[in-house]
Amino acid sequence: MLTAFHGSAQAQANPAAVLDRQNQIIESQQRDRLREDQERALRALPPPGGTNLDTIKPQVQVPDIGVACRDIREIEFKGDADRVPEYLRRDITRDYAGRCLAATDLEAILAALTKSFIDRGFITTRAYLPAQDLRTGKLEITVVAGRIERYEIEDGRKGAIWPHGAFPGNPGDLLNLRDLEQGIDQINSLASNNARLDLRPGSQPGQTVVAVQNASTFPVHLYGSYDNLGTEATGRNAASATVTLDSLLGLNELFAVTRRQSVFPMSGGHKSDSTGVHAQLPYGYSTFTVDYSQSNYTNTLSLPSGMTLKATGKTDTWSVGADRVVFRNQASRVAVSARLTTQDSKNWLGGEFLQVSSRTLTFLDVGVNAFTQAYGGIFNGRLAMVQGLSLLGALHDPSELPRDLPHAQFNKFTLDLGYNRRFTIGGTGLTFSTQFSGQAANDTLYGTQQILIGGPSSVRGFQNFTLAGDNGYYMRNELGLPWQVSTDATGTLAGRIYAGFDFGNVTNRAAGVPSGSLSGATLGVGLFWKTVAVDAFASRAVRAPSSQFREGTLFSLRLSASI
Repeated sequence: MLTAFHGSAQAQANPAAVLDRQNQIIESQQRDRLREDQERALRALPPPGGTNLDTIKPQVQVPDIGVACRDIREIEFKGDADRVPEYLRRDITRDYAGRCLAATDLEAILAALTKSFIDRGFITTRAYLPAQDLRTGKLEITVVAGRIERYEIEDGRKGAIWPHGAFPGNPGDLLNLRDLEQGIDQINSLASNNARLDLRPGSQPGQTVVAVQNASTFPVHLYGSYDNLGTEATGRNAASATVTLDSLLGLNELFAVTRRQSVFPMSGGHKSDSTGVHAQLPYGYSTFTVDYSQSNYTNTLSLPSGMTLKATGKTDTWSVGADRVVFRNQASRVAVSARLTTQDSKNWLGGEFLQVSSRTLTFLDVGVNAFTQAYGGIFNGRLAMVQGLSLLGALHDPSELPRDLPHAQFNKFTLDLGYNRRFTIGGTGLTFSTQFSGQAANDTLYGTQQILIGGPSSVRGFQNFTLAGDNGYYMRNELGLPWQVSTDATGTLAGRIYAGFDFGNVTNRAAGVPSGSLSGATLGVGLFWKTVAVDAFASRAVRAPSSQFREGTLFSLRLSASI
């Protein structure tokens, strides 16, 4: 529906319901803009890119057995024998016990054991043949588990890295390469870090010193941006600034404050502002987060009488969450996550508090995230269930609430998918990306829980027109032509020209609530120089419910810089 009242028709047609839905859409748009500002300012986790263990070749040494072969009736594993999987013990015993084994057979046994260790990430665990008399018919194999002796942090800034919080493994634990890669990912999630690993021999056999070499920079960063992606209802132009603080407590923690404010003009009848605070604490394979945000808006409505009324609103949102990586290898990463959120929304019209459109919702989001490298690109996805709860002062649904009325104790499923890749056609490098977002709800939802289509974050080509639905999806597709030029005077200037096509559809259970489909096309250019970025694009609606909602060609601009 329209995100601004442009005439008396909308004000007269069930004004309370229309105003309530508009308020909820405005709240969702503010939440989305603030989240996007935060995501652009914060360094995202790198895509999967761990060491390919298949490239690590096992090196084994077998002593001279003095003859062509030795009769072996029994094979015994000693030392850290529990590192050898039971199936591998059975296979080795079946294939080699009761035979006359040559030196090449012994090498094959040790190679199979070492490869098993490496495949599971235990790259410093080894098997060897101790001094023994093979004439007894018994082959002894000693396993020495590779362990972490200690961590050494080589960094000019004291306290920039807390290894116990970043790495899952502690000194004395088995050395697993995937644990070390997880720790490096956690360390490098802070923009001031650029760490890499160096494994060095320890003081005892099987011991390894894990050296972390980090070229850290100043731990305080500022990211600023301007865009004209807002709506007429709450201000088209906006400026945003994010300050991030990296590990000032020495716990690898991240603290960020974001402020988004409508500008040009900064006052008047259509304005908005949002403030967000984000705290993040990594601990091995887990990451814990706490977020708070407050959003405010003012939207002046024109009445048929010629008078105006100011609609204002404020939303406070608290959330706590946890993510845990449950699987990773050189190409993939899978994590589970849970987040508890409470939203307290208050709205006023002409200075009068609107009880009917003011409410508190509490909900739990539980999901699975996945990244993987495949087919020359990177896939990412998230499947989640969101359940409304009657906790923390949340609105309670009355018994036998009709299905066509919004539910506070709702249930819905969300799915987000993405794919990005580079490819070449006729010697020209191109990029392609596609993104899908959808949700299916078992209940009628309040507007803040509905999916929105129409706008720079969903279906481009629309700015003041948005459709919201209990169920729906949108898909964004983009083809880009990257380029760069370098000069001694200016350094490297990179950019890309891109074209996009987006489409989406939403449906609602409640009668009389707008549903339908939108699609739009985009042509844009992005420029990147040092820490400055410019994104300028033109977009136009291709499909809309009616011609009155076509806004012509929209020219949009986003500027950003960081220090």
